[in-house]
Amino acid sequence: MLTTQSLSFLQWLAAGEGAFQNVPVHARSGCAGALSASWHTDAKMTTPNYFEALTKLKLGRQTTVGPDNQDTYILEIDAQSNALCRGDPLVAAVCSDSAVHVYSKGTLLPIGTFQGHSDMLSGARFGNRNPYLLFTSSKDGTVRCWDMRTKRTRASQVYTGIEGNMFTSFDVSCNDRILCAGTQAQGDDAYLIFWDCRSTNLLGAYKESHSDDITQVRFHPNKPESLATGSTDGLVCLFDISQSSEEDALVTTLNSESSVSRIGWCGTNSEYLYCLTHTETILIWDAVESTVLTRFDDVREKLAEDDQCKVDYLVDCFYHASLKSLVVVGGSYTGDLNLLAVGRERVHKVRSLPSAHSGVVRCLHWDNMTESLVTGGEDSTLAVWPGKEPRLPKPPSRSAGTTPTSATTPTTPTNPTTPTMRKRRAEKRAALTEDIEVTKRMQRMKVNHSRSATVK
Repeated sequence: MLTTQSLSFLQWLAAGEGAFQNVPVHARSGCAGALSASWHTDAKMTTPNYFEALTKLKLGRQTTVGPDNQDTYILEIDAQSNALCRGDPLVAAVCSDSAVHVYSKGTLLPIGTFQGHSDMLSGARFGNRNPYLLFTSSKDGTVRCWDMRTKRTRASQVYTGIEGNMFTSFDVSCNDRILCAGTQAQGDDAYLIFWDCRSTNLLGAYKESHSDDITQVRFHPNKPESLATGSTDGLVCLFDISQSSEEDALVTTLNSESSVSRIGWCGTNSEYLYCLTHTETILIWDAVESTVLTRFDDVREKLAEDDQCKVDYLVDCFYHASLKSLVVVGGSYTGDLNLLAVGRERVHKVRSLPSAHSGVVRCLHWDNMTESLVTGGEDSTLAVWPGKEPRLPKPPSRSAGTTPTSATTPTTPTNPTTPTMRKRRAEKRAALTEDIEVTKRMQRMKVNHSRSATVK
């Protein structure tokens, strides 16, 4: 049986790559620290139109996931990065039927269904460097990698832990080099298992830091050596996996005083950690100083006191980069969603999404580039909420000798090429012209050679 191993692998790792209704909830007094300039102030939160960007969220498309003759819960969602993929990004929905259903984000047309696990799934992640790799984890004790560019129905790679492992959460490092999965508790120990993503080699394991089921595993979005984990033992642990042992790798342990439901990195430089608990408490820590910045106990009760915002549970959080705001998404049992902005001392309701679903919403995915939201829940519905308007082509310049036309006047379609595409085409034409000239010179050389041979 594998025991805790020394993980001195980061030497190798580093070598690689209108106004809104404000419903304030006040923070617990006595919290240390202060949020930096990368976080908005509570005064800004009450400024009219400050959260106007969130009002652009409107229900775009919906689709029903799974077989029509059975209820399929959507448990987790991940999506390809718009910055990396070509064309419409893909969305992966982890479902209760032990399958991952993949859709085109823009059209919600089905791309494929990936089945290979023998037990309930616990997560899915697209690669950060290679968005065409999809990783999935399961309580069957395996993590599998699927290549979206192939039609294969089998996983291209399978990562196995030690006997008895049941994976409850996992993540991939920002450089796609390290894979880490957390397990259900085995006795008094819960394991963190590490693999080399490229070779499926088992690199080692931690087993001393958590004493109950590990519910969350999250790598830092920019630092491959930084790892955060959460557990039902109430602890959130921060690791520097560049160290040679688990004892040295454990940077700090943060106590949420409750069972941890969700954790994640936030802030302009991802310098903060947020935590949601199963008692609907919100906490924010400074990951560098290891101090509690703010804490909001049982948000449901405090929001209900004003009778303007019904929240039965907290779904998850996302960091809105342009607003510099952590947004908590709360849901009702009837399927309504409320977006709550988290400030230094208060939580404000800034947007409602009524009738978003017909049941409990289990998961979400936020994309900062397009400012769009994807949600999934127990009603088998996958919903896309577009944010920014699509970019329209620029009108022709008057200096180019064109005449502006009215909106009602039909215009000749133009070739929608970008400067980069035009540059590549010009380079190809130049290369082709050079090849033609070289061919002509070679032909002339052959002709001259044959003539000289004839004269002799």
